[in-house]
Amino acid sequence: MPFLADDGAPLAELVLAQRPADASRFELTEAFAYLDPETGRRYRVPARGEASPPLAGFSTDLASVPTPLWGMIASYGRQSAPAVLHDARSREADALGDRRAALEQRREDDRVFRTALREQGVPRLRARLMWAWVSADRERWFGGARGWALVVQAVVGALVLVAASVAAFWYPAWLLAWPVVALAVLVHGRLAGLVATLTFSIALLGPLVLVQLAALLPFRLLEALVELVTGGDPRGVWRPTLRP
Repeated sequence: MPFLADDGAPLAELVLAQRPADASRFELTEAFAYLDPETGRRYRVPARGEASPPLAGFSTDLASVPTPLWGMIASYGRQSAPAVLHDARSREADALGDRRAALEQRREDDRVFRTALREQGVPRLRARLMWAWVSADRERWFGGARGWALVVQAVVGALVLVAASVAAFWYPAWLLAWPVVALAVLVHGRLAGLVATLTFSIALLGPLVLVQLAALLPFRLLEALVELVTGGDPRGVWRPTLRP
């Protein structure tokens, strides 16, 4: 078992404190470690009381999944320990102050995140999607223009695939857009797999996300209306859907 308690025993529980009680952030109250099976490296996440900069005051929202998508991928569960580890490592990368160094560290940390997800029994596709989205965030923050180009290509490529799929009902030749988009990701070299995962996941899962939002939005609006009529705070109904 790759996740360990401080005494070296298999991690039996992940001890977190929700602070404040009505927030979506958690603080680690008992340290744990992760032993990467690919490199043998040991990563330790310190508890709240012992953490020093850059982890002083460290808190996590567990898996950073937007609320409307919790029906597909929950913010907690088998992915909790890998998510806390990844959040801690990301905070350390942010503190490096060197974009190139941070990018390289995050690429390795994101790989460790995916490995840890699989070690915890997270299904392969789900682990791949979670890795792809944290990797996209990494490239956007630290990859400069190339990172932004990667994200834009993934979004545009997905829109092309969806549009081509609809148009194919009348003109099947539009399906040729799929191999064209697939080949276009090769310009990103070693990041081609990431771009492909982003592009095709947006194209295939995007419509499902819109259905989720279509079901959630009327309920949130109804909640806001009730709060408004009864003198409550309509803004509160969007927590944690849109607001932390």
